[in-house]
Amino acid sequence: MDSSPAVSGSPTAYEIFLAAAGRKRSAAEREQWAADHAGDPEEPRALVDAGWATARGDDYERALELFRRAAGFGGEWGRDAQVGVAEQLYALQRDREADQVQRVLRAELDELPGSPGTLRIFDDMTEMLSDAGQERLALEWCQAGLNHVVGADDDPEAERRRHGLLINRGYLRENLGIPLDDEDLEARAEADRTLAQVTTMINERLKSVERSDDLDVPRDGTAFDGIVLRWVREDFPTVRSRWPESTAHYGADYETYAGRIQREAYAYEDSGAARVHLVTATLADYEAYANSQRRDPADQSTRQAYGEWCTKARPDRVRPWPPQRNSACWCDSGRKYKKCCAAPARPRA
Repeated sequence: MDSSPAVSGSPTAYEIFLAAAGRKRSAAEREQWAADHAGDPEEPRALVDAGWATARGDDYERALELFRRAAGFGGEWGRDAQVGVAEQLYALQRDREADQVQRVLRAELDELPGSPGTLRIFDDMTEMLSDAGQERLALEWCQAGLNHVVGADDDPEAERRRHGLLINRGYLRENLGIPLDDEDLEARAEADRTLAQVTTMINERLKSVERSDDLDVPRDGTAFDGIVLRWVREDFPTVRSRWPESTAHYGADYETYAGRIQREAYAYEDSGAARVHLVTATLADYEAYANSQRRDPADQSTRQAYGEWCTKARPDRVRPWPPQRNSACWCDSGRKYKKCCAAPARPRA
């Protein structure tokens, strides 16, 4: 996964670097950026990103080295790196070392006040330990994260994290044969209610919007394709700052935004779409399209038209949704889909 503490405001030098290529930067490029910008506040972020990109290629030893370098910086990026260190050690079957890393990280987090950034680490460790087959440890981390929410329960982002942890806790308890409590059951019921609302909204939109021939949707409504446009992770802060009014519903960070995209894809599927196409958009490509068509890039209809155009003219940017559960997640986190946007911690609603 790419490291993901919340980023807001103007893009940083590292974010500009990520966006400038018009493609996903390689692990080597990210590591080189860190070397060229020693002392920059985002040096550890670049190393963490390089670590996850390296881990995707199953080079666990090299990824471990990168994560350890980043962990030495401390702070939020350092804690992100410690998650990566533990994951690589488990992958290398060095469980005793991995257990020690997660204990040290847990002790550090227990001394910190509740915050969305702290809760995200609890969430990441819960998913990582579950993926590593350490489900009892994962449940301990999940419950500890829920305990931390108490100090941040007036924060909407903290509430979103709490809900995700509750969903994950129910999943882990089921696997371990532990009965679900009322909170677990209510979290699932809330997810189901919200999904029903989103599905109704999508259905109404599909009924009210005039279909064009480009969408290949019969007018009798018997079959249609769902098209979901999503911005690449690197461009997200710039898109939000450039068009804040029309993108306010995205959320303040990429994790929130990814959840919204996943819910929209589910809603299309539940509404009867024959296929769901996930269109990956970069800011440079989108603006080039808007300029060529003389359309306002801030307008939602331009984004919709761009998504439709990509399904015909840019197949390299289109992938079927959902991915295979063991394949890489569509959100560029570096995790497997089943442990990222398809996981219980990322509910359908």
